[in-house]
Amino acid sequence: MTALVAFADLDDTLFQTLRKLPGRDPADLSPATVDTRGEPHSYCAPAQTALLELLRLGAVTVIPVTGRDPAAMNRVTLPFRSWRVLDHGLTVLNPAGEPDAEWAARVTAHLTPLQDALREHTDDLRPHADALGGRLKVHKAHGVPFMAVLKHPDANAQALAELQTRWEAAVEGNAHLHVIANANNVSLLPRALGKAQAVRWLRDRHFPHATLTLGLGDSVSDLPFMRECDFALTPAHGQLLRAVAGLHLPQR
Repeated sequence: MTALVAFADLDDTLFQTLRKLPGRDPADLSPATVDTRGEPHSYCAPAQTALLELLRLGAVTVIPVTGRDPAAMNRVTLPFRSWRVLDHGLTVLNPAGEPDAEWAARVTAHLTPLQDALREHTDDLRPHADALGGRLKVHKAHGVPFMAVLKHPDANAQALAELQTRWEAAVEGNAHLHVIANANNVSLLPRALGKAQAVRWLRDRHFPHATLTLGLGDSVSDLPFMRECDFALTPAHGQLLRAVAGLHLPQR
């Protein structure tokens, strides 16, 4: 029986690229991913390395919960040996690295009715993305389109914000699709199926007797799956804590 489980986002939570580590001595960093050429790409800062070591020493099972697809996950060099949640929750790999057939069937059944709307909202945004230099790509899980991702090669924040606003307005009121944003990524995703649902399913199905579960994430879009856990842990300079710091709530 596994007593302690941590469900952890990866990029910008457990590691990040050198661009997000300005002024840090590369000698103090630990490589965590490689690029398509096999060269180091993302790194753990000393605090992140210490956190992973603390979890290891505490016999905590660490389960990645990431937007990475299987190919991108294969470029992560950290030693994850249990279940893995990929594709924003739409793919669950068992400890042998194989897609869980039950979860895949559930995902495919959910995605099939969404195809027309996903295609329509992606095609409608494409000319506007092209005009502002953005790049729009459709991703698949289990052979079925599930997400459209907008990026900008120069990480132009103004262009991304304009396109995000246009996309959000187009899907406002849509009960099945929503838009999330983090760094240079603006994504159109299923509303009722994602990281949170995958984490809940894993907890109920495979870790029902866990004494303690931790949710680790850096972005606002990670919050739903973090709330499926007993405690949440977030980087001090991540999007999620910046958003919380900006709230002005009355003191009671």
